Amino acid sequence: MADEQKRGAPLSGTAVDVVEMFKQAALEVDNRRLPDLKSETVIASLGMDSVAVMELVSYFEEKLGVRIPDEELSRIRTVKDLRDAIARLMPDKQFAA
Repeated sequence: MADEQKRGAPLSGTAVDVVEMFKQAALEVDNRRLPDLKSETVIASLGMDSVAVMELVSYFEEKLGVRIPDEELSRIRTVKDLRDAIARLMPDKQFAA
């Protein structure tokens, strides 16, 4: 767990900040800094290729211990959509975005 906290994954506390977690994931999987990322940001507008997007999804799955089904993935357009999909899969946690 210390390694996960060192990397900045918000695994404890009252709410998981999906925007901040997305920024960390983008940096780790695509070496991309996204200082202006907002919950309304359309993921496709970030210029990430499909491999990077799949790695980003895997990052969230690994850090949160959840599997995002393909049917959920097909509905995700914005960072908020990602937050909402994860929140549906993990109703016992709170998510900020």
